[in-house]
Amino acid sequence: MTLIIILIALGLDFFLGGLERFRNFNWFIGLFYWLEKRLAQYGFWNGTIGLLLVLSISLSGLLIGLALIGSWSWIVKSIIALLVLIYCLAPADLDNRLADYITALDDDDTSTATALTEELIDERVISENDSNEVAVIKSALVESHKRTFAVIFWFLTLGIVGAFLYRLVSELHDELNDIRSGFSDSTTILLNILEWPSSRLMVLGLALGGNLVDAMPGWGKSEHLSLEVNNQVLTTAGMGALQYTAQIKSSGREKYYWISELKSLLNRTLIIWLAILGVMTLSGTLG
Repeated sequence: MTLIIILIALGLDFFLGGLERFRNFNWFIGLFYWLEKRLAQYGFWNGTIGLLLVLSISLSGLLIGLALIGSWSWIVKSIIALLVLIYCLAPADLDNRLADYITALDDDDTSTATALTEELIDERVISENDSNEVAVIKSALVESHKRTFAVIFWFLTLGIVGAFLYRLVSELHDELNDIRSGFSDSTTILLNILEWPSSRLMVLGLALGGNLVDAMPGWGKSEHLSLEVNNQVLTTAGMGALQYTAQIKSSGREKYYWISELKSLLNRTLIIWLAILGVMTLSGTLG
């Protein structure tokens, strides 16, 4: 049933489109600032205890709801799990933006391509010397993990509570990204812990969906058994799986060649892991 819920959630998000407007976490960010205004004067707030307090209050409604429906039919439980997973997932927007970017490059629509480039690039995961193309590829690899693979991993591991927890921590981390404090540091540490296993599993999927020989050395080169290199592992191994070579652009291929290859690689990686989950379901390993 778990795999069916994941497939339905991904399918609905892809075919319905525009679901991003329903994924509003302003209530959670508002709760954080409300609590901070009242508790910042206390020493426990600026650290792990403060973070756990915000998360526990946010998760309490979901946990109470799950307790209340404990004796309800499996259909109701499945519908609630589906709705929560859709709320936490966000794969379609990235896929659509990459498709729009490819179209803009193909049509020589410079203004649209520039706007999408700025929208796609995450300055936190790129290097100063990266070209726009490389920056877009690296950013998309990291965003795909955050928007899809990490959520699915924690949904499989801890159910809807796991998916919801990951998304809350990710949203809070993005909100506090430019702030240096004990609270933001605790948020970063927790996010790194949550992303460590899912990022490595995504790398395995990228290797299977792309070039295994170049992806795995890229992983090993970046891996130092540290929780702080999750994004670097993803980008280095992802570029290896893609076999990115800037010189290929001069061989007569379309200017959007690598972005199109990236889009295909991300889709193949997702399909590979869904297939693996299917095998696990049939074997009885996954419920």
